Amino acid sequence: MIIHNIPLESFVPHGQVSFNVENGELSMTTNTALNTVFLYSDTPIKSYVFLPDKYKLPFRLDMTVKMDSPALYVLIGKGHIGFATGMDNRRVTDILGGDFKPNTHHFNNDLPMNEYVDISVTYGKKAMWICIGNELRCISRRDPYIKALKKRDTPDVFENGFNFALACDKRTKLVVKSFVITEYADYEPIEPEEIITSVPHPVHLSITGKRILEECIRGLTHDLQREILQTNQYLLKDMKKTMDFTRNIAGGYPYSKISYVSPHGLSYKIFITNDTLSHQIGWISYNTKREQEKYGNTKKADYTVETLAKLSETSPEFADHIFFLMKECTGCIGANAKGCLHRRKYIYNGREKMSCDGVLQFKMFPSEFEDLRTVLKAVSDILSVMPTAQP
Repeated sequence: MIIHNIPLESFVPHGQVSFNVENGELSMTTNTALNTVFLYSDTPIKSYVFLPDKYKLPFRLDMTVKMDSPALYVLIGKGHIGFATGMDNRRVTDILGGDFKPNTHHFNNDLPMNEYVDISVTYGKKAMWICIGNELRCISRRDPYIKALKKRDTPDVFENGFNFALACDKRTKLVVKSFVITEYADYEPIEPEEIITSVPHPVHLSITGKRILEECIRGLTHDLQREILQTNQYLLKDMKKTMDFTRNIAGGYPYSKISYVSPHGLSYKIFITNDTLSHQIGWISYNTKREQEKYGNTKKADYTVETLAKLSETSPEFADHIFFLMKECTGCIGANAKGCLHRRKYIYNGREKMSCDGVLQFKMFPSEFEDLRTVLKAVSDILSVMPTAQP
């Protein structure tokens, strides 16, 4: 058995990440949107920090981490484990790659925000399992790598070892306090005897029956609940004359999607999982031929650049920040990103960005709901003086 207490300075950045090691902790964030659709590629994430050395099975990873918002991705070989990834049906993929089936692991990957948490991931020759704190969250004995070990003709990677990397979503602040890898050599790690008590809730996002907003948000902090209710009031009442938003609620607690749609072609969505959330605003794309013929384009309207210019009149710094929030096109449909119907170029203040419909992505901080309402006010001001922008 060899225990590697990894010096955090050993991590090497790749892609658009910012990180530093200070006071014995590694702090990192990602400066671009990540492709986290583990469907067309084994390792679609292109921005991360990694260890240059490789480690052989069986092994265990023990780390202590903290983050302020979702999500965290541990990349091992050609597979991954996602933490706090919300309504995600591929939370674990196999370290040998080629694992694109959904829901292959029964895994509650929720993590508390803004506090240190211990995570342990073990890959043995007979099973793999994941513990968060002292709680067993996942165990599997049917992973493809386990089946490959039982065959005589095994991939060379078992002899050469597997690489490790860490990634986090754009603008998430991830802190790593410790990172330890244990190689068991000829020993097999002992499987835990605990019973999995924390199971993932089934995700049902149907819009059947009357949904109550307060029920959907009851797992969130009081500050976030207050901001959502205030935003709901702002959209449905304060902006009734200018934007005329309607609301749909799909799901309930703990998984829900709250959607607001304006006849001007603008939508706002909140995605909630237990005590975490993400939200975004963007101009709706029409994918069907009937819609495109009706509106003469793939969009009814798109005033993204005009909104940025409007915001810049009051605060150029804030407008630049909103431009940074725009989601970059990650090619999530596969290698042929040119085939993406939502890929568009936006030019603002001498800079350009290839984006997925110019969608603005916000984090789960109370202050970002105020930013959202500021953006909506700018859109409303633009529409109020444009006679052609009628619903």
